[in-house]
This record gives sequence, structure tokens and C-alpha cells, in this order.
Amino acid sequence: MADISRSEVSTLIQEEYGNDLLSAAATTSAALQLFRTVDMGTRTRNLPVLATLPEAEFVGESATESGGVKPTSQVVWANKQLVAEEIAVIIPVHENVVDDATEDILEQIARQGGAAIGRKLDGAVFFGTDKPAAWTSNDLLAAAVAASQTVTIGAVEDGDDLGGSIYQAAELVDKAGFDPSALAAPRGLRFRLPNIRNVDGTPIWAPGADGTLDNVAGLTAAYVPGRVWDRDEAEAFIFDRDMVVLGVRQDVTVKFLDQATVGGINLAERDMVALRFKARFAYVLGNIATGEGDAQVPVAAVLPAGS
Repeated sequence: MADISRSEVSTLIQEEYGNDLLSAAATTSAALQLFRTVDMGTRTRNLPVLATLPEAEFVGESATESGGVKPTSQVVWANKQLVAEEIAVIIPVHENVVDDATEDILEQIARQGGAAIGRKLDGAVFFGTDKPAAWTSNDLLAAAVAASQTVTIGAVEDGDDLGGSIYQAAELVDKAGFDPSALAAPRGLRFRLPNIRNVDGTPIWAPGADGTLDNVAGLTAAYVPGRVWDRDEAEAFIFDRDMVVLGVRQDVTVKFLDQATVGGINLAERDMVALRFKARFAYVLGNIATGEGDAQVPVAAVLPAGS
């Protein structure tokens, strides 16, 4: 029987572990869980974003007066551009580790690779960490600060007023003309929410069931890994989830390497193999026109006490 070629091995690895990659990236990344995604056939894609809103008027029945004429209004569209940028990581492993492992070590590596990509995406979108220059929209923290749509947690008798601050931030998004529909926060927030009650005594937090996301103050909630979230900068973001778009040029893919030199390691000489993971994403924040005016921002941030 003919030997299996390296390209065939790569294909087999992709087919077997591709779902693990995608699952790990999606469950790790709050951005992938919450934001709208669009497929990109090329590296760049223009999105039509509403720049002005049409205005309607009451019309009378007069055949001669101006009030009897139906008004015309122009809808102007301003393009926003999605530009796909690559996120990648290579994880080397010794062949003996693969051979001797009692569990599927490649599956574990695939999940770690997908999770690493998800964390990197979240850091760029929420805090601007290593955000590509081609992503011209502000990250969510910068956008909220620039629009003065921030709420600093204030002290109350029994602690900090986290619940009240979340509601106030949601109101800022609403006042900007958007629908405050989602919340992103560090995972640790889940342990601070259960004892917070609304004025009627009902809990502010409802955990998700059967694969659904949590609900916090009426907002769909997803959580960002602690190593990504900067608690000194923000406690939570509240936003209109339809107004943030992630472009997907290429889903997370994996390539099997056994002859390359990686980080100064000659894989063949060291009896090692490596898995290369990569994905290509774009990001744009839809600061579009609303009934409240031009270029409103659909995000608000809850800032830590003392900031």
C-alpha cells in the first residue's frame, strides 16, 4: 500500500479536529458568541452603513397647499470596510508524547489552539490589544470612552452598586438610539451577580440553560477569559449586538507540520510534530446615524470604582 502523503495527513487532521477548533474558539470568545458575523469572499468587504435617516411628515388633503405634498427624504449610505487579518499560533509537541498519551493529545492541542485564537480576538475587539491597524473602528472600550458613555461604579451600603451601574450603562446605549441587548464581562462577574436583586426582589442574573447564554438585567451575556479582560479598565460592556460586525474570511484551520523549523526547533531532528492554527477575521463597529443624531456609538462601559 502506498504511503500517506503529508498533504493527506494534513487533510485528515483538519477533518478530524476542525470541529474541536471551531468549538473551542466559539466557546472561548465572547465576541464570536455575541456579535453578528458575515462571510467574506475576499480580504476586504464594504458594508453599507446608514449615514442619515429619512424623515416622514404628516400630509394634508389640500391640492394646492404645500402641506398636501408628500415629502421626499434622502437616505445616504456611507461605506464601512471589513478587512480580514490573520490570527495564528503554532503548537509543537514531541512524537513520543503523542504516542504515549492515554488520551487524544492532538484533540487537546486543537482545543487549546482554538481557544488561543478566541482569546486574541476578544482582546483586540474589547480592549484594542494588538488590534490591527486595518481595523479602523475603535475597540469597544475606546469607543465608549470617546463618546462619554461610561458609568463608574458607585458605593452603596452593602458594597458597590454593580447592578445599578449596569442599568445606567444600558440606558446610555438606549439614549444614543440603539437597543441595549448584550453584555460582555469577565467570567468572575458570574460570582458577583447571584445576590444582586431588582427592586421587586427578582434576581438580576439568570443562568443560561440547554446551551443558551446567561441573562443579566435583560441582556444576553457572554464572558471573556480573565487573562484577556483588564479589570482595571472596565467591569462590563453593554451594547447593541447587531451593531458590531465580525467578518469571517476563513474559519479556524489546522495544518500538520513535521519537517519545518519552528521557533528555532527543527521538528524532524527533534522527533517532533506541530499543529499550525490560523483564522482570518475582520471587525467593524457600526456607529451609525440614529434618531438621536449622526454617528452615535452603540456601546457603553461600566468602569471600576475609583477610575
